[in-house]
Amino acid sequence: MPKNPEAPITPITNQHKNGTRMKTLPRYSLMAIAIMTSCHAAYAAEKVAPAKEKTLDTVQVIGEREDYKAGPTSTANKTETPTLETAQSVQTITRAVLQDQNVGTLTEAVRNVAGTGSDFGFNGSALPLLILRGFPTVSMSARGPMGGSSSYFLDGSRVQGLPVNISNTESVEVVKGPASVLYGRAEPGGLVNVVSRKPTKDFGFSFEQTVGSYGLSNTALEVSGAINDSETVIGRAAASYSDSDSIRDFVTDRLASFSGNVTWAPSEKTKLSLTADYVDQNYRNDFGVPAIGNRPLDIPLENQFNEGGPLSSTKATAFKLDFSQQISDNWKLNLHAYSLNQDAPQFDVLPITFFTGQAGLIATGNIDRYYSYFPEASRDLFQGNIDFIGNFVSGNVEHTVLVGADSYSDKFDSLWTSYLPTTPINVYNPVYGTVPALDLSSVSLIPSESRSRWTGVYVQDQISFGNGWHLVAALRHESTAARYGEPTEQLNKASFLTPRLGAVWNFSDNQSVYAQYQDAVASNNGRAADGSELEAERARQFEIGHKFESGNGGLSSTVALYQLTKRNLANYVFSSTSPTGFDIITVGEARSRGLEWDLAGRINDKLSILASYAYTDADVTKDSFVQGARLPNVARHSGSTWLRYSLTDQWNLGGGVFFQGSREGDQANTFQLPGYARFDAMLGYRFDLGEQRASLQLNINNVFDKRYYTGSHQFVTDWIAPGDPRSVALTFRIER
Repeated sequence: MPKNPEAPITPITNQHKNGTRMKTLPRYSLMAIAIMTSCHAAYAAEKVAPAKEKTLDTVQVIGEREDYKAGPTSTANKTETPTLETAQSVQTITRAVLQDQNVGTLTEAVRNVAGTGSDFGFNGSALPLLILRGFPTVSMSARGPMGGSSSYFLDGSRVQGLPVNISNTESVEVVKGPASVLYGRAEPGGLVNVVSRKPTKDFGFSFEQTVGSYGLSNTALEVSGAINDSETVIGRAAASYSDSDSIRDFVTDRLASFSGNVTWAPSEKTKLSLTADYVDQNYRNDFGVPAIGNRPLDIPLENQFNEGGPLSSTKATAFKLDFSQQISDNWKLNLHAYSLNQDAPQFDVLPITFFTGQAGLIATGNIDRYYSYFPEASRDLFQGNIDFIGNFVSGNVEHTVLVGADSYSDKFDSLWTSYLPTTPINVYNPVYGTVPALDLSSVSLIPSESRSRWTGVYVQDQISFGNGWHLVAALRHESTAARYGEPTEQLNKASFLTPRLGAVWNFSDNQSVYAQYQDAVASNNGRAADGSELEAERARQFEIGHKFESGNGGLSSTVALYQLTKRNLANYVFSSTSPTGFDIITVGEARSRGLEWDLAGRINDKLSILASYAYTDADVTKDSFVQGARLPNVARHSGSTWLRYSLTDQWNLGGGVFFQGSREGDQANTFQLPGYARFDAMLGYRFDLGEQRASLQLNINNVFDKRYYTGSHQFVTDWIAPGDPRSVALTFRIER
């Protein structure tokens, strides 16, 4: 293993923008000082202000870890709808789960939800490619840079290329199945929405420090409270810094972030919130291990072959505005706007047999490597929507009407080198430091653009007929334009009409059954290399399910059966006219159908549970090359069980298992990832430290040191992501 995984083994000469790694520590030290100063000022202000009576029933505690079952969420319908009346499977990973499991990435959060998995990612551990119901949450059909493609939703806005900051996350919501009718173009497997932490009126602060195996260190600070005496203005500031090295050669991931929020609520009818976020990530991609034959290559876990050069980075600034106004007793206005500016240069040495096949690797043990360098890669994203929500009664029928419009624009520009060959490396006995410097003075840089925008209008009516019967009907019209590739290409313009129809029957106070039909529009309607228009990827889902909540509301269960078909499925083909050596066609079709069960909540006062199981049958039903193949990275059987038991008021014990069956590794089904079961454990102790609450928590992940693989890139046989070995983390928290 290298002595210093961060050493620039292959420096770049005549570098373009950001050719050297910036020294960021002083800036984050200043952020930490600013947070602590704000904390002290807020505390001093509270001491001067008249004392107010506070009880556990009215104080929102920062960092409290009690409940695995979440309350109702408005994400599925954009209205406040009880869970039992929602005609869709929606699961929420609460703050309690995130803390008990010491979750550090979005992948670790959603693994608690039935029917989820991960593909191979290009943006470090902070931004994976997730899979829901057999389909990735981002289309792999866009020509251009692979980096920056990972997407999810942040407080209802679709973002791409933005690292996930778990320290600033209140919960993670997973809406299963298509969500295009209310949210615009999105992959049909589902919507993952990260819900940010919000300010509280009562003064509070928290400090958290985690240290662990392989150089893990995570520090988080937070302060929140009212800014004025009347408590109509409240604020929150938070900063965090995480540093995670790896047992894998050269792999590192550092993420620094700052978030500030000011909320003005002059009355119960009016609320205005402004948020500013900044993230700075420096990382090196882990390209995993290649396959030999039909299995991942059995080599030492530390062997990883993307070496040298500067770390890839992402620097992003985001602003968010939320406004709500109760217009009358029956009508409410919600306004939301989000903007993101991002700079994300990348450097990788790609180990790949894509151009030569496995024969050379088998014969010699050597794998070819290629430079992949994006000296410039920038994104400007804007999304806004306005919603009017009305409630009225017509005869004996109650209506909740949503009328809305949204606009989305994503501009991604880059300069990059075509895949330039460099020295191969032996996978069994790697000798590092043989990659020569990349001299950009003799290399032609290729400009590339991604343009995606849409404007949509939608209407939805939720109808309650009485006797437990509910109906939801929605319709969306959307105009889109997209281009992926050369700046000279024309935009491919199109328009779509997508419906949604669902029904729910609450046949008892704590049980319901539902059925839903929904259409969706996914990502691609760009152009092929010859300039011809590509059809947009479309999808259609049928779903039925059963929901249950225990009488005391402590336990919830959702069972769902579904069939989801994606049409115009994009695929890559070799092309002599494309600068990348391949082109895209959209002619395929894939189908996923299965059974999912999610369970969350309290069994009794001492025991909490979070469990899931999924049977997923996902395969290609129409394709010239791989018809009949199973979709990659999708196990037929998968699931999880996590239990937490309160030994005393102070001591908590937790543990669980996460399992995946065997999965196909690529589209052609040429190799398989073996199934696995990974066991994790937790021990926590809470105590008082003066007037503050404090806790110590020990987490052991992969207790039995199982060798397993989390996912693989679906188009090549060389990038299989190994799971982490046994690791230990110790967390100290103090909060008020």
